[in-house]
Amino acid sequence: MFLPENIDLAHSEEYNLSIRLTPDGFSFSIHSPVDPSIFHFQGTTLGNKLSYIDHIKKLIFDHGFFSQPFNSCAVTIVSHCFTLVPAIYFNKGEVNELFRFNFHQEKGNVLSDASPGGTYHVVYNLDEEVHSFLSRNLWNPTFHHHTSRLLQLFESYKREEGCNSCFVNFHDKCVTIICFSEESLLSANTFSGVNPHDTTYYIASVWEKLEFDQTTDRLYLSGDIDADKTVIDILKKLIRHVEIVALKPAVQLTEEQKQTLPTDIIAALCV
Repeated sequence: MFLPENIDLAHSEEYNLSIRLTPDGFSFSIHSPVDPSIFHFQGTTLGNKLSYIDHIKKLIFDHGFFSQPFNSCAVTIVSHCFTLVPAIYFNKGEVNELFRFNFHQEKGNVLSDASPGGTYHVVYNLDEEVHSFLSRNLWNPTFHHHTSRLLQLFESYKREEGCNSCFVNFHDKCVTIICFSEESLLSANTFSGVNPHDTTYYIASVWEKLEFDQTTDRLYLSGDIDADKTVIDILKKLIRHVEIVALKPAVQLTEEQKQTLPTDIIAALCV
């Protein structure tokens, strides 16, 4: 994997490493927490010649820098299998029961992220062998679900007072939809976004079930906008107030990167 000349991994402790795992992909980014000009992102699709874990092992072993001591190392898991648990009902010792209440057949280690304010936890799972391998071969990694990054971004996003807000993020042939009533989180879910008509129907159904107003409430869009233009054009006909989420990362990104990088990656770079 090619790295730009301004990243010197002889001093890896000066950089932050982020790894992002999707069901069929592996990507990573390296950036400097003190120099906004230093940022690099690279990704690859995992084929079917090897198993998922063997692909990840090969990538980590073939490119030995992943195991070097970085300033921080974060692994983001992209999946639709997660549930939100209010803090009052959350118990670290019961995360397996909390997760499998909604996902009976899912296997793997059950992990959790606390929201910035501590009001709820995102509970999700990761293949046990993948979790064990990365924990051993990365430098003190922390694990996160992609919705945790998005929730942190959208909770702090400046919104119109007195209006409900619906954030729709297009990513990885999926759609994550997160809704708020002013400052209160109402719902968060990730689903397949392959079929434009199904995607439009699901978003419209969420609005209907939450009793959002098509003329006064707000729809905020982010992610792979160009790839989902059909859906967005229909939504603009249904909902009066539609706008693109403005992102302000602490690193210097090109316009192309702003449009193509997954929103959860950019969200982790925002201050």
